[in-house]
Formats: sequence, C-alpha cells, structure tokens
Amino acid sequence: MSCPHCDSGSIRLRRARTALGYRRLWCGSCRRRFNERAGTPFNELQHPTDVVLLAVLWRLRYKLSFRDVAELLLQRGYVVTHETVRVWEFRFAPLVAEQLRARRRGRVGVSWYLDETYVKVPAAGAICTERSTARGPHRLDAQRAPRQACRSPLLSA
Repeated sequence: MSCPHCDSGSIRLRRARTALGYRRLWCGSCRRRFNERAGTPFNELQHPTDVVLLAVLWRLRYKLSFRDVAELLLQRGYVVTHETVRVWEFRFAPLVAEQLRARRRGRVGVSWYLDETYVKVPAAGAICTERSTARGPHRLDAQRAPRQACRSPLLSA
C-alpha cells in the first residue's frame, strides 16, 4: 500500500483503528494520516463498505425499492433512509456492474452447458429439438410429417 497523497511507500501502521474498524496509517514522507479506505470512493461513507455494496447488490439483483432495502438494513441494525440507498446506487452501481462484468469475462473455460428446447406442434405433427451452446443455437433433430416445416427461427439452419 502506498500513500494516497504523495504515492510514497514509506507508511507505518498506527495502533488505533477507525470507528468502523479500518486500519489507520501514517506516511513518513508527507507526514499525513489516513486510513485504508483513503483514495477510494468509499472513504467518506459512514457505514462499512460491505454493507453499502450489499445494499446496492440487493437493489440491482432483486429489483427491490429503495424503502425495502432501507428496511432490510434496519433489520440488520443499520439505520439509513431510502434517499441514502438511492445515493449509494447512483455512486456505486457502475462500480459493481464493472466488477461483475470483469469477473464474468474471465470465466470462459472448456466446459459448457446445454439448453434444449422441445417444441411439439400438434397441427403440423412435428417435434423439433434445438440446443443453445456458447457458439449459438443449433438444430439437433427435427422429426416432422411430410411437407411440414418447423417454423422456429432457430431451426431454419
């Protein structure tokens, strides 16, 4: 870790911690005091970083209202208003989305999952099977009556 003010590597750990439990540090070059959240977007928050990120994740993932997220946090002992949750989402939702996208991009491997769809068309007498893989949709099998075609756009290949 380096000093956020002068980028010096000569920092020392102080004994005391902040009210939220974060480490306090001291720079030997510029003689400034700072904590481990200094230089991050989370530095001026009055609540722990994990609580803020959890509230933003709940809001984005489960489509909860601002008041619902504030109520869930109240059940866990954190008193916040719905307006605070709105400000957190405005500030930190792009950061959460960027981290999730970066993590999703890095998960490409040799294994893949198979999704199959069976479509039975009673009037046409056809049963069409299609699968969707990482490379895109492909037709596996098509059993149909004569002069009848599966009308699925995925099966036109």
